[in-house]
Amino acid sequence: MKTVSFRHALAGFLTVLSITRDARACDLCALYTAIQVENPVEGALRLGVAEQFTDLDRIQRDGRYVANSANQYLKASVTQVTAQYDPSEATSLQLVLPVIGRSYRRIEDGVAARGSDVGIGDVSLLAHYVPLRYADGDTLARLRLFAGVELPTGDAHRLGEESAPGHHGDEGAIEESDGHADEHGDEVASHALTNKHNGVDHGPGVENAIHGHDLALGSGSFDFPLGAGLFTQWNRFIFASDIQYNIRTQGAYSYQYANDWVWGVAVGRYLYLDDDSQVALRARLSGQYKDTDTGKGGAEFSDTAFNGKFLGPEITAMINHRLQGLLALDIPLDVNNSDLQITPGYRLRAALTYRF
Repeated sequence: MKTVSFRHALAGFLTVLSITRDARACDLCALYTAIQVENPVEGALRLGVAEQFTDLDRIQRDGRYVANSANQYLKASVTQVTAQYDPSEATSLQLVLPVIGRSYRRIEDGVAARGSDVGIGDVSLLAHYVPLRYADGDTLARLRLFAGVELPTGDAHRLGEESAPGHHGDEGAIEESDGHADEHGDEVASHALTNKHNGVDHGPGVENAIHGHDLALGSGSFDFPLGAGLFTQWNRFIFASDIQYNIRTQGAYSYQYANDWVWGVAVGRYLYLDDDSQVALRARLSGQYKDTDTGKGGAEFSDTAFNGKFLGPEITAMINHRLQGLLALDIPLDVNNSDLQITPGYRLRAALTYRF
């Protein structure tokens, strides 16, 4: 009997999932790269690093693309350092430390401004439990459950923008914040959008599509991810699925990210397979659903609801049951959002883990 241990590739949303509605959604998706768990090995220690890079440069209003006249963009990198210990053959404990870096161009006080933010995100503590493991000949099945807490360790000061007076108003003429004329200035003048946010019309101009909730490194809240993953193998063929529900609480500046669902389904085949090492190619369909975020007094932020689906290839590998890797590309298939949001063109994911 050959029992195959395989790194269960989860990703997002979220990807988001693989998905992405806004930068915050992308960051949540990154958790999926870091929480992958193979069969626990009693006493084992695993250290890993995972990277997720998302390029957001498409603007959508209520699920439809609109002209990105001011060339707004958000390039988001989430690097996660992970440590995992297996107390038994059925349980694992995991620490996920994210380092977030973002560069962007958006509309600030009526002008196009560039900027960047780098810092520690919200740390997650997770517990995994494997209640079902079945291996018989060329057939393998494994069910994994997990739950945990996300701590408010990241800088959440950007969320203060959401309640600042006039934050979304008067975003009119476009020029560079450093005083240089914007290279898209003529195009902006001819493609100006109605400057409307949360139902309030602020007059003609180009609307900002990247807000404080997109740029915040943390939520300021204690949040609770929980979910399950199923991995099955028959001969060289693979089927895997996963689902996660994130419970959000109120955080900094009374801002509360909406609870969200993240799911994924992957099918594939081992290109190389023996007792100790393997390489697999999979196609993964994933998605995320969330409603609108809320602020003080339950006020809804209209530019935060999201429902998206992503599709892309994944390559996974394991060497000597110790070194595991993942490389993946997520392409948006369908993105439905509320109000005006910056959305992704693509996302890259990679991970490397070593078991001691």
